[in-house]
Amino acid sequence: MRTIFTAILLFAALSLHAQGNGRKNFTDEFGIYSNKYAQEVISFLADKKLKGREAGTKECRKAMEYIAAEFEKSGYEVERQDITAESLSAMIGGPKPGKTYPATMTNLIARLEGKSSEKLVVVGAHYDHLGKKKGIGIHPGADDNASGVVALLSLAKMMKASGITPEYTILFCAWDGEEKGLLGSKYFVTDWYAKKDAADSICRYMNFDMVGRTANADAPAVTFAWNDNYPYLKDGCVEALESIAQPFTVIYDQRFGDGKGGSDYAPFSAHNIPFVAWMEDEMHEDYHKPGDTPDKIHWIKLRKTVLLAYGVLYGWVAR
Repeated sequence: MRTIFTAILLFAALSLHAQGNGRKNFTDEFGIYSNKYAQEVISFLADKKLKGREAGTKECRKAMEYIAAEFEKSGYEVERQDITAESLSAMIGGPKPGKTYPATMTNLIARLEGKSSEKLVVVGAHYDHLGKKKGIGIHPGADDNASGVVALLSLAKMMKASGITPEYTILFCAWDGEEKGLLGSKYFVTDWYAKKDAADSICRYMNFDMVGRTANADAPAVTFAWNDNYPYLKDGCVEALESIAQPFTVIYDQRFGDGKGGSDYAPFSAHNIPFVAWMEDEMHEDYHKPGDTPDKIHWIKLRKTVLLAYGVLYGWVAR
């Protein structure tokens, strides 16, 4: 049992952690998650026809259109944040020497209005990958990061199906250009904080990147990374894990709110935004290789990761 002192600290930390009866029913939406749907999403995004969906290509745009349509099927209106090489340079500075930005990219933003529109929770995953490399072939990117897109779309479905009006508005975001240097998420965050009165309005970020495979098929695991200057973030995961069928292990990976990191949580961390990043338990041999294919996804691990993440998200926004 938490002490009174601990409870006060948790409440003071933006008062987003679930209280009272808010958390007890989050398992009601577990049935919304569908393994069949997860397989359909990953099969589409990792299909050879999309040629590895490299940012700036027509194939990546097809992936974007598919994801937008899936959000809309769940009842969301989708905002398209179009980014050009020129607007990106103006926002975050020019590319590194010898590099160029894609001519165009698009972030997708599906908004679930909350009781307060002044405080936002952002959930994100990138949908681009490495494309087709000369002499190597197509990089399907089933785990990296079609698996994260499954988590993003499934959480949006589950939260909509819950019927609750969240305490805080939730933005479900599909990022473009992650493989080019976190470009889509950097653009979003920089643009957001350039707006008047936007400071401190984003009060949580949750990221998914490579959550579809596991080192031990008989004992699946996922890594839960969080910035440890907000230690209560871990508490929410520990509590939600009690509702997930075993075997399932969470590897807790303390990070720092210093803006460092190789995925889309880094731009949020740079603004000291409390973040949670779900990622691989162990880097597999097909990372950034043509062998990252749908047949190697561990569907049980992916499902349990999404259900656990939903429990954490529900705890942030439900009362």
